[in-house]
Order: sequence, then C-alpha cells, then structure tokens
Amino acid sequence: MDRREALTELGLLLGTAVISRDLAGPYVSQEQQKGDVKSKSERKSIVLSDNWKFQVDIKDIGEREQWFTKQFSHSDWGKVIVPQAWDYYETALWEYEGIGWYMTKLDTVDFDMSRRTLILFNRVMFYSKVWLNGEFIGENIGGYLPFDFNISDKLKQGIENTLVVRVDNKPRIEWLPAARQIEWIQYGGILDTVELLSTDHVFVEDMIIKTTHKKEVATINCVVNIFSESNGAPALDLDISILRDKIISSKKVKVNLKSNQRTSISVDLVITNPQLWSPETPVLYTATAALTKDDKVIDDVSDRFGIREVSVRGTSILLNGEPIHIKGVNRYDEYGRYGPVVPEKVLREELALMKSVGINFIRMHYPQSSRLLSLYDEYGFMMMEEIPLNWWGVKWYGDTIQSLDILHFAKPALTKMIARDQNHPSIIFWSMANESETNNDIGIKVMRDLLVQAKSLDPTRLVTFVVAGSPDGHLAYDNADIVCINKYNGVFSEKSCDHISDIDKLGYEPFVKELAEHRKKLSKPIVITEFGTQGIKNIHGDVSYSEEFQSAYIERIWEGIKSVPGVAGGVLWCWADYFHRKYFITYAAYGPYGVVTVDRKAKKSLEALARMFKA
Repeated sequence: MDRREALTELGLLLGTAVISRDLAGPYVSQEQQKGDVKSKSERKSIVLSDNWKFQVDIKDIGEREQWFTKQFSHSDWGKVIVPQAWDYYETALWEYEGIGWYMTKLDTVDFDMSRRTLILFNRVMFYSKVWLNGEFIGENIGGYLPFDFNISDKLKQGIENTLVVRVDNKPRIEWLPAARQIEWIQYGGILDTVELLSTDHVFVEDMIIKTTHKKEVATINCVVNIFSESNGAPALDLDISILRDKIISSKKVKVNLKSNQRTSISVDLVITNPQLWSPETPVLYTATAALTKDDKVIDDVSDRFGIREVSVRGTSILLNGEPIHIKGVNRYDEYGRYGPVVPEKVLREELALMKSVGINFIRMHYPQSSRLLSLYDEYGFMMMEEIPLNWWGVKWYGDTIQSLDILHFAKPALTKMIARDQNHPSIIFWSMANESETNNDIGIKVMRDLLVQAKSLDPTRLVTFVVAGSPDGHLAYDNADIVCINKYNGVFSEKSCDHISDIDKLGYEPFVKELAEHRKKLSKPIVITEFGTQGIKNIHGDVSYSEEFQSAYIERIWEGIKSVPGVAGGVLWCWADYFHRKYFITYAAYGPYGVVTVDRKAKKSLEALARMFKA
C-alpha cells in the first residue's frame, strides 16, 4: 500500500470529516476507570475534536487578509481531523514546512460563564497564534509542550464563538532545536487534543507528588498549589487521598487563601507496606486533591504516581536501592500511516511487543505526550526525557550560531517539561541536550545553568546531557549525575564497516578501547545512549545496510558494552525506522536504523535485540 492509498483508507484526505475517537480526550488510567475519579471531578472539560477546518497559507497572506476575523468566510476551508499532522491531510502536504490555519466554532451552552474557562493546546507544532471572535488572545513558541489561555472574559454566551489558530512549523535556528539541520520531521499542525477547561475562580493549579520509602513505610509528599481569583479571603478545606482501587490514606487540612495570590500547601501521607514501582512491578497509585467548603467540592485534581527512588552509588545507577542495567531503545513519535498521532490501542500493542523482547528503558529527543508517558508508567518502562536542544552549535552542516540567548528558550522549556511530567515514575533522567557543542565556553555555561535549574526544580531524579563520541572537554558533566555518550564506531567513523567481517576490527575493538578509557577517567555512571547501524528490511547478505549486517553489528557492540565493568547499560538507535526531515542530507529521506520498520514490521535485528536484552 502506498502513502496515498493509506491516507485514503484512513479517511485523512482533505475534505473528509472522519474523527479518530481513539484520540479524543486525555488518557484515563485503569485506577480512574475503576474508581470513576475523572467523572466525579467538579472540573468540566470538553475536547474540541469535531468541526475543524483547515487552509494552507504558503504565501503567508492570511494575517494581511485577516483570516482570523468572524467576518472572513471560512466556508471553502477543508474539513480535517484534529489532532493529526497536516502532513497526513493530503499527499502534497507531506513534509510541508510553512503556515497553516485552523478554524472551529465553540458552543458555550454547556459552560457556566461565571466560572473560569481556559483553552488548552496540548501540542501544536511549532509557532502558534490564536484568535477568538477576531480578538488576538496570545501566541506560543514551542511545539512539544502544552500552552493555554484564559478566555473567561472573551467567550460570548448565546452565540457560536469562532476560534482561529495560525500555525507555522518552519524551523528557526534561534529556536529549539537550535540547529542548522534537524534530523527528524517537525510534523506541522495540531498534534494533540485541544480542550476547553472550566473551573471555579478558586482552583488548584497543580499537585506535585514526591515519594520516599524506608522498610515497610512510604511517605507521600503532596504539594498542592492553589490560586484564588476571589476578592475575598476564603477559608477552605483541602482533602487529599491516596487510592489504589480504594482509599488507603487521606488527610484534611484547613486552607486560608489570600485574594489574587498563590498558596502552596504541603501535606505528608503515609502508606504501610507499599508496593514499589519498577520495570518488573509497575505499581501505580492515584492521588486526589479536592478543595471543599462545607463539604461541597469547589475544585479538584487527580494524578497517578509510583513509589520509587532513583540514586547513584559510585558507577552504578540504583532504582529502589538496587543497581539497574539499562536495556534501552530510542523511539521517535512516528508510526507508519498514523504519523505522530497514534491510537491508544496501537500504542499498547507496540509497548507490549517492546516489553516482550526485554526493553526496560526508552529515550527520546523531545518531551513526550502526557498520554504516552502514562502508558510508559503503566507498562514499566524507565525513560529519559530531554528538552529538544539537538545538534546546537555543531558545524556538521556548515556555519552555525551559538550564544547564551538559547537559554531564553531552553530554560522555559525545561521548567514546563518538569512541571508537567514530574509525577511520572517512568522518568528517571532529565536530559538537557543531545550531541551539541557543549565543550566550549558557551556550551559549558548553558549546560551548567540548565543542570542546576533541573536539579533545583526536581532533586529526586538524575540529570545529564548527551554527547557524541567522547565526553572529553564537556566540563559541565561536573554538575551532572551521569555521563551519557553516543558512539557509532564503524558506522560514522573514518573507516566504516562494509562487511560483517569488518565489525570486530572497525566497530567492536575501537568501541571497547574508547569506552574503557572513558571509564578510567570518569568517576560517575556511564550510559551509552546511542549505538546502532542501518538495516533495510528484505535486503540480505554480508554487506552493510542488510538485515544480517545490522543484527551482527548491534549484538557485537552490545557485547562490548557488557564487557567494560562499570557501564550502566546502553540504548539502541533505534526501535523503529523513521522519516528524515526533507532537507536532511543523506542517502535517502528515511532512517532505517530500527529493529522494526516505520509501520512496525520486524527485521532480523528484532530477534537479535531479544537475544541481547533477554540474556
């Protein structure tokens, strides 16, 4: 089946009105399903999945012609699916980098206009401008993390409200990923749900959950941030409960709020005989926080968490006090005909397969969706989450720009990523960058600033950044907990392997020699965060790019990782094949590094990976 046939089969061509119900709404945990936590919430959330229209703006005339006004006719715009990358609306838009416009109507009949209403965009790639009823309400730079606007005083009751979003996914070197060249496709458009969220004007901003355990007792620290837009100073109760099928611990505290200020409340709850989260036993609990007055709930939130501890001892990484050996893969948000927006059923099938071959760790070059992180929690994958600072300052593709100005984008991204994702037990490392020029004065300064920031925001996890080839000169590792290195001996080296017989001399031997030298110099744990080579399905033989060559190479390098004492494991590049950005200079616009294809068909290397990781 070619791309056009696949798109037609899915009903994704421009002008269709097929809605993917698998993608409607946020992820609901099994605990929430059992306890009906979501349905009891006083918050009202509506996912805007229907009635979206789209128009391409290749010549950038939309703002000049005021496509955002209510008077402008959108009748000719095509009906499209949201969320979905615009690359999949029509074959001609495949890898389109430019401007596209979205429009939908909001009906306020279900909303109490006296309450606070937000519009939440969970992921829009990359630069967004938003209008409501022709009024500009804000913009956002960044394509991987959510953003929202308070539209309480802008919604009009009794009429259809017009929402217009202008999206521009053209890369700019001064923005993240901050590289002259980007390896992956920055798929354009609205890539996750858009929601209307209604709360009281006294509301819970967030709940931060941190756990510690000692012998048969776990302490759950919940920090609940509450904001009051009320002119008075209401006195309320805050009820916090921990559930696992039923309430197992709870506490009620009095809260005195001040007008138009944030109040932080820290509450400790105790669980006896806790079940710890690990890849082998991914046990999850649910915490709920409810603001009440006279036993009536005013606002409430809930989130899942796991009880576990990550630490370092010498050259070992510990989970719950025991050394771990990382058996990982890198994985892009890309799955065949679905692109970066994949139904939950399909994701679950994929994660079950990954688990079955012994994978216990996943890495990515940018923040993941909350829905996918929740699945990682549930299936028991450890992971590294990374801000999208990638190939910053390197000169592999010509002259580039490197300055401290990148902190204006990297710091907010790091703050937002940690704030959103810090309750996920699957995340054990925060990473500041991948393969960037972090061995000069500017790079060292930026890495140190980000590492210190990450540790101050979340001291419970390990912090790091990733370098290519050698950690020599990357002095900010002094501020990191672990050292992460990508190594491709015999693949991207002066002498590369042409045949399987070359792998030992050009791949394995220099890899082991260099890794042993790194181990002698460094006192911290080392993780090989990338290794691997290309393998094209149905290409066979003794030559590079064949399935047999790929299998032989990754098994031999894995033997090299295991042969050096004090190395905490490795992360294969990569789990699945992927499409390159169209301007990426290589032999083809496709990265065949996966042990499965982009549509998850197995190669011989999948069997090799199972032998490697299950041994």
